[in-house]
Amino acid sequence: MPFVNKYVSYEDAEKYDLDNLWNKYNYSMLKMPEALNHWEVHQHAWCVDEEQGYWLFNCGHLINEESRSGYPEPSNKEAFILHVNGQHIEFILDSYEMEATDVYPIHFCWNILSMVPTCLPNLSRESLLTILKEALNVYKCYGIRALEENAKTLVEFDF
Repeated sequence: MPFVNKYVSYEDAEKYDLDNLWNKYNYSMLKMPEALNHWEVHQHAWCVDEEQGYWLFNCGHLINEESRSGYPEPSNKEAFILHVNGQHIEFILDSYEMEATDVYPIHFCWNILSMVPTCLPNLSRESLLTILKEALNVYKCYGIRALEENAKTLVEFDF
């Protein structure tokens, strides 16, 4: 079964400690579990391949402490956790817009800023990047929380 965008069951959210993953990487003022109250569906969301036991979780935008205003502001950098073979791989990604088309008015490209670890004992970096691309191709903009936007989105990769 390929990756699909889904809401996370409460049991899986607790099992994988998603509240603390979000809080570790997301530097906004909103912390979990209170941040879930700001969404229409008060559950975590992820992109998951249940057959393989893989999942991709967006921990949100990182904050730019050195902004033009002098105050911390959200950056275009996002923290993602890719869970593969029982291990977390941390990705810091950014994206940039590309030329829109009539079919795909939302067109952007993901770029990797960091990846830790860069490989696993039984999986090379290239294999992990292939899994990440598969997940991001399904995740698109904001996973299950943006199905309409995702239908109009073309994603490319600079890695």
